[in-house]
Amino acid sequence: MVKNTRIKDIAIRAGVSIGTVDRVLHDRGEVSLATREKIQQIIDELDYRPNLLASSLASKKNIVFATFMPKAANQDNYWSKPQHGVEKAKNQLREYGVRIKQFYFEMEDSSSFSAEAEKILLSEPDAVMLAPCAKREAIRFTQKLDERKIPYIFIDSILPNTHPIGFVAQSSYDSGFLAAKLIDWGLGEEGVILLIHIARELDNANHLLLREKGFLQYFEKKSSNRHRLLKMEVSGNGEEEIVRHLADLGINPCEVNAVFVTNSKVNQAAICFKNLCVTPKIIGYDLIPINIALLKEGKIDFLICQKPEMQAFQAINLLFDHLVKKDKIKKENFTSIDLITRENINFYNSY
Repeated sequence: MVKNTRIKDIAIRAGVSIGTVDRVLHDRGEVSLATREKIQQIIDELDYRPNLLASSLASKKNIVFATFMPKAANQDNYWSKPQHGVEKAKNQLREYGVRIKQFYFEMEDSSSFSAEAEKILLSEPDAVMLAPCAKREAIRFTQKLDERKIPYIFIDSILPNTHPIGFVAQSSYDSGFLAAKLIDWGLGEEGVILLIHIARELDNANHLLLREKGFLQYFEKKSSNRHRLLKMEVSGNGEEEIVRHLADLGINPCEVNAVFVTNSKVNQAAICFKNLCVTPKIIGYDLIPINIALLKEGKIDFLICQKPEMQAFQAINLLFDHLVKKDKIKKENFTSIDLITRENINFYNSY
């Protein structure tokens, strides 16, 4: 690599003006294909990298990223976690002239997604990081971003029929499949297994449905399966609704051998069965304080961690690489499917 290479050096070597090299570097203006290829070859040979800090300061133009996530009511909420990643990225990229505007919607109110999405569009950001939890509204929003040629990246889940520059998320299908495999190993030949969704507007939550699909398909693929699988959708008070749904299904809580909750609200199921003095195997998601406490108490057996802090941090840096550094970024960025137990929780780093 040639050190201290300047745009001027590339221009001299290519026999063109500095302005022509600048247009190639920033992909703007009219440059003939032959000249563009010649300049790009020299850039590659010299392994030239622009001084991002110098160019940002010279332009005196702030780059604005918008982040769009569900509002976290408190630190026990899953969505408090990616916020930490946003703050870390915000601090690191500030010196490059990057500003981050943060927008939030109510997880249980899809109309608030649409209202905040309009505010984002009015703010005219250079790029957007969003969690597409409300499927229908998120599709409409991304269509408007596409129309305005505003690049966007997903965290937490993936949305079909959209055009993000990439995503950072766990494979929802595979995490559900893994949960089923763990439960199957922990039971005998026959057992009652309860799959619980604790969410409003389940049909609008694509990632939860993918977890369900992976979970159920594990058992469909197993020819010797003799378990009884029951599905429950809970929208309000988890504990009361779980007891009522079990009664409606004609199931005594003592008959339940295992429970899979498709999101971070697994604590509601764990507290429910704890109060009923019943101890089924319980698997759910995310290292929020109440879940960690129940894990250590032995009321939750496994938590599947999605590294939400890292997801947000990585997604913003990918936007930076794409928009500012002009790098070609990897579109599919799957996070690991980490299984946490009370034996390893004290040694786990979620970043």
